[in-house]
Amino acid sequence: MKLFDQTERYGPIKNIFGIGDPHVVKIENQWWMFFGGFQSNFKNNIFSAYLPAGKGLDCNDWKIMTYENHPKKAKPLIANSTKGSWDYYGYHTPCFVSGFSERGDAVERVYYTGRASKKVLDNEAPYSIGVIEKRDDQWVRYQEPIITGTTASPNVLEPKVRYFDGLWRMWYVTTVQETGKTGEPRYTIQYIESQNGINDWSEPISLFNEDENFYDASVHQTPSSGFEMTVCRSTNLYGRTPFPQQGLWLLEGKKPNGDRNNWSTDPYQLIDCDSGAEWYKHGTAAPCGYYGENEEDRNTLYLFFTGVNEHRNWLDITVSRLKKGKKPPFPSPFYFSIGKVECHKIV
Repeated sequence: MKLFDQTERYGPIKNIFGIGDPHVVKIENQWWMFFGGFQSNFKNNIFSAYLPAGKGLDCNDWKIMTYENHPKKAKPLIANSTKGSWDYYGYHTPCFVSGFSERGDAVERVYYTGRASKKVLDNEAPYSIGVIEKRDDQWVRYQEPIITGTTASPNVLEPKVRYFDGLWRMWYVTTVQETGKTGEPRYTIQYIESQNGINDWSEPISLFNEDENFYDASVHQTPSSGFEMTVCRSTNLYGRTPFPQQGLWLLEGKKPNGDRNNWSTDPYQLIDCDSGAEWYKHGTAAPCGYYGENEEDRNTLYLFFTGVNEHRNWLDITVSRLKKGKKPPFPSPFYFSIGKVECHKIV
């Protein structure tokens, strides 16, 4: 089901035009969602939403975090960086992680993709991976990226980080260029790990190569203490034909690592976008899953993701909404939704 829809706007909130790439996490007794948002200043930043304290993932009453004195203005975690910075044009694909430093101190971080190019797609400058860290109740941005690309594949993005068994583990994407209206998708998913989550990362291991073209790899634990990984492909933003099949796939593994032999040989398809609803018919992205916490839903996987709407023509969408007495969306080349699907595990 849809939770947020760009074509329907976001209630009274006026300073974000579109949101996507949800990362859901429980902090103390409350579920939070961190997501990327395109702002009225035409830069991307990181925002958050929350469920009422004590509610489970079967609840859909998500509320976007706003300024205390400005309920119509979504509140970013941190201000955008200054001109000339490696991520000046925006922060994308947030991933909240809590873990421990090498000294044993509890740490809260949000890893993100930083954009150095005006263009989101067919970018002219590389994407890199950065981090912001909570210190004395304030989010502080590391001045330099923690992961950068290579000469052969200069872009790194989509960091999916987890803290398992005393290690900070990252699954991320590398590519020559973010695919837009032209060019073929060329994506590799790599895995690295670190004791401190900032530096001294292990040598990258290629988990999925360009022939499989998976774009996100999000790992979660199962009720039986095993692991599952949800993957998707780069979304078909412009409705191109032909284009890699869109959907969500699930793999099983005994360990949370980058060893392809640890994970299922044949990914199981959870969602086929060709036969899906219009709000995700052109692709899914940024999956993030958790199993239920209560006896009645402990075998239910709640999977959150971004959906790309099949409809792209702003005028058509506007006319349709005006006929219903509703406000039109802001003009955009494509439209995102954030939604979830419930997958019931057969035991």
